[in-house]
Amino acid sequence: MKRVLIFLAILFLLGGCSPKEDGIHDSANNVYSVDLYLDTEDDTLDVEGELYYKNDDYDLGELFITLNPNAINPGDAENNIVFEYFRIDGEEAGYDITGTDHTSLHVVLDETLAKGERISITFRYHFHYWDTDRIANYGNYYLTMFFYPCVAMMDAEGWHVEPYSFLGETYYNDIGDYDVTINVPEEYLIACGGKRVSESVQSGRKVNEYTLADARDFSFSAASDYHVYTRTIADVDFSIYAIRELTAGEIENSFSYLERTLLVMERDIGDYYYDHFTLEYGYFYGMESSGVIYCSSEIQEGTVVHELVHQWFYSMIGNDQANESFLDEALTTYAVSLYYYDQYGIGGYDGYLDYRTSLKASFADRYQACLGVTLLREVDEYGSDYGYLIYYHGPAMFRYYVDEFLDGDIERMAAILHVYYEEYSKGIASLDEFLNLLERESGVAITKEWFDLQLLEFQDFDNRP
Repeated sequence: MKRVLIFLAILFLLGGCSPKEDGIHDSANNVYSVDLYLDTEDDTLDVEGELYYKNDDYDLGELFITLNPNAINPGDAENNIVFEYFRIDGEEAGYDITGTDHTSLHVVLDETLAKGERISITFRYHFHYWDTDRIANYGNYYLTMFFYPCVAMMDAEGWHVEPYSFLGETYYNDIGDYDVTINVPEEYLIACGGKRVSESVQSGRKVNEYTLADARDFSFSAASDYHVYTRTIADVDFSIYAIRELTAGEIENSFSYLERTLLVMERDIGDYYYDHFTLEYGYFYGMESSGVIYCSSEIQEGTVVHELVHQWFYSMIGNDQANESFLDEALTTYAVSLYYYDQYGIGGYDGYLDYRTSLKASFADRYQACLGVTLLREVDEYGSDYGYLIYYHGPAMFRYYVDEFLDGDIERMAAILHVYYEEYSKGIASLDEFLNLLERESGVAITKEWFDLQLLEFQDFDNRP
């Protein structure tokens, strides 16, 4: 299929049929076809490909395209991303690099892109890896997230053009289909969310092709010293890539965390619709991506479970992470309690949420300092309070709601989250939509009002409407 796509693209550039007319893109999603070349001498990535973009919502006269590698510029060029070409429907397109951190490319279209129409965006560029965060080189190890161009989301409020966040996540994107070829030195192995469909070795370099459908994003890491462990569990092919050799106990524990989380989430929430999954133990503490998670090689059960639960709440059900972190990280953090409840009973549920609470005595000063602040803000506006408010106060809100409004019925909350999955899987939910569903399914008439009050102003939970 890759060779067919390249051949047709060449025909188009020579004056043949366009991707709109050739019928090869029959997916309802955005379609990404990308070729990557990792240069470990210069610590750069060459990115070439096509985004076949579907305009779902509004007639558009312009586009804003996210370019996260520009958030740090370790090279000599004006921008970290250096384009060789950027084309729309085969024609060279003018653009401006915008955004407070130069992570947005603004394009004025020659013709209005009507709702329901598609365009082909083709590109080639390279960038230098950073030495930190999620597009980083750590010696013979490369972590590569959010590296390709995505059209920003557009809604009734306008374009969502957000700066890249080093504090939390700002990834807000429609489901897409990915066909990605990664070219690395022969000694390197690749961990990613896609399913490998081919591998070849040419002139000392390894070329792997991956496919990933109905995904929120595509990411990968590459290293020359990975240790790889594989196992098939419940018809899912699990792979673990670790930057160090794992002990027999660590291997068994890791596969156990994966298996038990998968079984709990599929039983209580909804199907994991891929037949493959990758857990990477590397240099990043914990980060989610479609079909793959990145965790520290200092293995922690709770981190692995949390990142895997994100396959449901972020990947399969999308949301605006930049402006509604509560729906992203706080809900995921609470949902991890379903795993602890299943594995360790009510004691495990309470123990986990006793740890993940803003009400701990050790947080007394933080609690007092945050009284009156709002949780309804852009992710970087939280500052140093982000972790406390989202990862501790957020799940404490959900726990209080279950205890006080659902009479402590954990299974009932899980059933509501199952309905949430059924209605929004492969789509995007707003915070208002989630709270409306929670109120409807719980039958508690003041649900949305209570959450809105709590989110608008940090306060004692017993201050009910």
